[in-house]
Amino acid sequence: MSSPVTPARDGGPAAGLCATCRFRQEVRNTRGSSFSLCTRSREDPAYPRYPRLPVLDCRGYERAAGEGGEERAQPA
Repeated sequence: MSSPVTPARDGGPAAGLCATCRFRQEVRNTRGSSFSLCTRSREDPAYPRYPRLPVLDCRGYERAAGEGGEERAQPA
């Protein structure tokens, strides 16, 4: 199942599902670049630490609280 590409929270490049996922942690380096860290990767090696964006399909996706809309978990 594909989803529309969602712009990143910071107005940067589109992050797809990561932009609204509760498992996304934004990491910034000293030069100001930002990266989407998938915190699910800490417990499950099947998830990439820094997924290639935009992520259009993810079996572990869960909408973050406060992002509106229904939770759209992907079937396993």
